[in-house]
Amino acid sequence: MNTIIPNSVTSIGDDAFRDCSGLTSVTIGNSVTSIGDAAFYRCSGLTSVTIPNSVTSIGYYAFQRCSGLTSVTIPNSVTSIGEGTFSECSGLTSITIPNSVTSIGGSAFSQCSGLTSVTIGIGNGAFYGCSGLTSITIPNSVTSIGNGAFSGCSGLTSVIIPNSVTSIGNYAFYYCTGLTSVTIPGSVTSIGNGAFYGCSGLTSITIPNSVTSIGNYAFSSCEGLTRINAYPNPEKVSIGSNVFYAVPKNGTLHVLPKYLSAYQTADQWKDFTNIVADLTEIGDVNADGEISIADVTSLVDVVLRQESTGASDVNGDGETSVADITALTDLLLSRQ
Repeated sequence: MNTIIPNSVTSIGDDAFRDCSGLTSVTIGNSVTSIGDAAFYRCSGLTSVTIPNSVTSIGYYAFQRCSGLTSVTIPNSVTSIGEGTFSECSGLTSITIPNSVTSIGGSAFSQCSGLTSVTIGIGNGAFYGCSGLTSITIPNSVTSIGNGAFSGCSGLTSVIIPNSVTSIGNYAFYYCTGLTSVTIPGSVTSIGNGAFYGCSGLTSITIPNSVTSIGNYAFSSCEGLTRINAYPNPEKVSIGSNVFYAVPKNGTLHVLPKYLSAYQTADQWKDFTNIVADLTEIGDVNADGEISIADVTSLVDVVLRQESTGASDVNGDGETSVADITALTDLLLSRQ
C-alpha cells in the first residue's frame, strides 16, 4: 500500500500509522512540519519514505522497527531527531543527515546492525550497537558527542572529530574494538567516563592541551594502546579513577619538556615507565620554544610545501592546511 499525505496536512500525529505492516511507501506533503512520536512505529513493510524540506522535527520512535526501510534522506530543514527514532531498523544501510541537525536523541539508531554509511550530527546513543558501521564523517555543526553515541560499534575503524566539538560524552566509543585511529581536536575540553573503554584496537591517542577533564575509566582496557601524546599540564587536568586501567604501562607517554617532571609525579600518569619529553607545543612550528608571528611564517611555508608536523596541525583536524594558518593567527590574537 502506498500512502500520499496531502498538502493540507501540517503534522503527522503520535502513533498515526503505528503497526501498519502493509504500508510499503509514504510520500509526505511539503506542508508537514513535524512527524510525531511512534508515527510509523513497527511499519515492517515500509521500504520507502520521502521526507520534505518543510519538516523540522522527527519524534521519538517515529520509525522504530521499520525493518524493511533500507535508506533515509533527512532534509536540511530538520534540526532535531527524537530518541529511538530509527532504532531496530535492521534493514537500514544508508542514512544522510544534514548539518542543520543539532540534536539526536538517545538510541536513535540502536541495533541498526546493517548500517554502513552515515553523515550526521551526534547525540546520546545515536549509533548504539550499529556493528556494521565502519567509518563516519562528523560535520562542523556538531558541538558535542553524546553519551554512548557509538557504543558497541565494533566495525568502526576510524573517526575524525571536527574542531567544533568541545566534549566527548560518557562511553561515547565504548567497546569500539575495531577502532584503530581517532583524532581529538584542540577544541575538546572534556573526555567522559569510559569514553574509549575497551577500544582494544586503538594503538595511539593524542590528548590536546585544551583538555581539562578526563573521566573515570576513559581509556581503560585499551590493551593495544602503546603511544600516548599528552599535551596538557597534568596539574590542571581533573583526572578520574582508573583512566588507564589495563593499558600497557611500558608503552611510551610523550609529553612537552616543560611538563616532564609534573607527569613523573602526577597520579596515574607516573605509572608509565617510559615518559619521553619530545613533543613540540602545537603552534610552535619553528620549534624555538614559543608561539609567535614567526610561527605563522613557518606555517605558511609548511602548507606551501604540503608537509605536516604535529605542531603544524593547530586546529586538530588531522591535516595541515590554510585552516591551520587561520587558527594560529586567531590563537596569537587571543593572547594579546
